[in-house]
Amino acid sequence: MTTEFITKDSGERRSFGTGAVRDVRTGKGRYDLLAAVAIRREAELLERGAVKYGERNWEQGIPISNFIDSALRHIFNYLAGEATEDHLAAARWNIGCAMHFEELRPDLQDIPTRLEPRMKHGRNTDE
Repeated sequence: MTTEFITKDSGERRSFGTGAVRDVRTGKGRYDLLAAVAIRREAELLERGAVKYGERNWEQGIPISNFIDSALRHIFNYLAGEATEDHLAAARWNIGCAMHFEELRPDLQDIPTRLEPRMKHGRNTDE
């Protein structure tokens, strides 16, 4: 089975001094601005986690509150000066997982203030 891919086209172009043109990058994210050191440290954390838990274990699904709890614990450990783990990489990874599941697995959202109907200060904000 062969997949037929398309080349997306916004209809807008940017030109380069060399004469080359490309589609504009607006709305596609700026991956060139990501922090390489942070990504490396997160990748090293994932390598250690794969040994401990198995590769891609987290993708099976974990309630979002668990990721938030772990991220906060790592942030507070970092602030307390605890240095036996890479707490910043762990906090970043946990927050990333919360974002991943918030978007792709909303059934794992278990934080009361994030559940529907949206409540703010005891009032329904969807009215």
